[in-house]
Amino acid sequence: MADMKTRVVHIAITVLALIIGLVFGVLFQKYYLSESGPETSKPDKSNLPEEYQGKLQLFVLAGQSNMSGWGTVPSAGTTTNPRIYVFGNDYHWKLAKDPIDDPTDQVDKVSEDSEAGFGPALPFAAVLLERDPDMVVGLIPCAKGNSSLFEWQRSLSDETLYGSCLKRIRAASTVGEVAGILFFQGEADARDPKQNRKKTLLPDEWADNFAVVVNDWRTDLNAPDLPVVFAQIGTTTAPDKYPNWVTVQDQQQRIHLPSVAMIKTDDLPVRDDVHFTNDGYRMVGQRFAEAYLHLLGK
Repeated sequence: MADMKTRVVHIAITVLALIIGLVFGVLFQKYYLSESGPETSKPDKSNLPEEYQGKLQLFVLAGQSNMSGWGTVPSAGTTTNPRIYVFGNDYHWKLAKDPIDDPTDQVDKVSEDSEAGFGPALPFAAVLLERDPDMVVGLIPCAKGNSSLFEWQRSLSDETLYGSCLKRIRAASTVGEVAGILFFQGEADARDPKQNRKKTLLPDEWADNFAVVVNDWRTDLNAPDLPVVFAQIGTTTAPDKYPNWVTVQDQQQRIHLPSVAMIKTDDLPVRDDVHFTNDGYRMVGQRFAEAYLHLLGK
């Protein structure tokens, strides 16, 4: 009788263990092995009109603070356009307004910019719509202030700039097609490496490393001809702080890659040592658009 009771207890324990294991396995697969990641990172499409879903032209905004935008958001806010949307840092689609890189409820903390403001993204989208009023634009902010090019090297971890950006691109792509990447970076690499030992700076290797990043993006997105427009760093009012400024500019001037274009910004007004005025950001956005359209032959 005692043996029978012992066997029953063992069977009950085994069955309980199997149930616990099954439940854990389901939860693990749901939250960690799914393509879109944890439940909190699934995109919310409720703010997108049904007729636009699947038709958005998506543009990735990557690089440093000048891509995020460091200008002053007008006190009255910015006027929204019913054909320009942003895939917010909270993974919710919404009508685009500055700051485009709004950190409110940000999912990917690695790219959080608490001081993001007015930037070039909306002026860029406005020019595209002037040329093609039927287009619907989707903006995907990924930039991080003070990031070096080394920090944009390929990594699939969503705790890296590249990995988190790739994750949100894939999440956003459920409502449209990736049409291009805008990249504005280089100021960090122009700093004195001896005074910034916590960062790996590559002023003399910027061109080669940028070419690798472009190739990695195109490979991971399965888009070998994806248009990329990048900005050459502009003017600094603190040359002692950025001794490799000209070196980075020269490296950027050397870039000659298929379906890649560079815009110049050294003639635009700045508000501090590296960031532009609002008028400067408007011009950056317009130049991004003109260069992008030129790549398409338009």
